[in-house]
Amino acid sequence: MVSAVCLLTKAQIPQPDPDTTSRHFLIVASIGNLQEAIAGQIAVQKSKLADVKAFAQMMIKDHGEAEQQLLQLAKQQHIDLPAQATGGIQPDLPLKNASDNFDKLYVHGMVNGHRNTVQTFQTYAVNGKNPAIKAFAQQMLPKLKMHLEHITAIDKQLSEK
Repeated sequence: MVSAVCLLTKAQIPQPDPDTTSRHFLIVASIGNLQEAIAGQIAVQKSKLADVKAFAQMMIKDHGEAEQQLLQLAKQQHIDLPAQATGGIQPDLPLKNASDNFDKLYVHGMVNGHRNTVQTFQTYAVNGKNPAIKAFAQQMLPKLKMHLEHITAIDKQLSEK
């Protein structure tokens, strides 16, 4: 009888969601999307190289679209994202204040950022617990890998100059 009461009591106490990785992944991905788009806006204005400007415009478009998909997915999955992850992201100050070395700074940041992003998405695409979010990660991976290849090629060109 006592154990039955304990079981009933435990069942009534709200248990924490054991799958915090889905929410964490969406937060990290959202912040990344916003950072890429903001950095892209700065690069469109400050870059002196056509390849870099074109890449920056691609970042604004692709990561803007990815963010809309992500927010829709979070809503469908009933996952609340904190305001800090969905708005108010500030640009990187060294990037914002750079002048002569802007292109190299931007490109280097994009290479590192996309390496991390690809790794994050790859990890969730393989190990994620939420099937809908896992499918989103799998869907985004080819485009993210293409971004990484593209910016790596630009970085190589800049290194050779």
